[in-house]
Amino acid sequence: MKIESTTVTKLLITDLMGEPYKLDPVTVFIEDLGVRAENEGRKSRQGKITIECYGESWATYWGSMGDRTVAQFVADESVDYVVCCLRRGVGLEPTVFSGEALAKAVRKIAVGCRRGREAWRYECGHLDQDEARRIYDDAECLQQFESPESLMHSREADEVLTALFGSEWHYAVSDHAFAPNPRYEYLTRVVSAVRDALQGLEQKQEAA
Repeated sequence: MKIESTTVTKLLITDLMGEPYKLDPVTVFIEDLGVRAENEGRKSRQGKITIECYGESWATYWGSMGDRTVAQFVADESVDYVVCCLRRGVGLEPTVFSGEALAKAVRKIAVGCRRGREAWRYECGHLDQDEARRIYDDAECLQQFESPESLMHSREADEVLTALFGSEWHYAVSDHAFAPNPRYEYLTRVVSAVRDALQGLEQKQEAA
């Protein structure tokens, strides 16, 4: 067994309840692990970051940050990139299945096909008033479903989706049944706060 001590920087970011963050205090643990490799005078540093907010935590490791510390690296990179790195560890996707989004899309498409707008794109083609009304009303049942798989085991869902999209309706579900993931958007706000704080800290250090 080998035990080593490393230096960890802890930052506490507060006063985030207002726009644009709307967050509880955020704690950041930064661990710079030194130079991983050096090639023709160019350093490649490595390090880790762990971010905590209201009982949730996200962490990632970078093995090649150039000649930058973790704080400098996060401050320089885009929010989307940092979120992408952090979300992999928890399997967080940008979008999630939404029965409500699917019901809304079905109703919108039914109205469009009734009015002749883009009816050619869908299996149902042009709908008459009664057909459009039936599909519009039946779409309410779709709101209760929590996954694409659960749709496939429902005769009620199958009937309304087949009436609009045909027997291969599962392809249409992939296009119309996903909405922004609130947990992904939450992590984006957290990372934005951390990045802005690190940029502000870097500016203060440069001015000192």
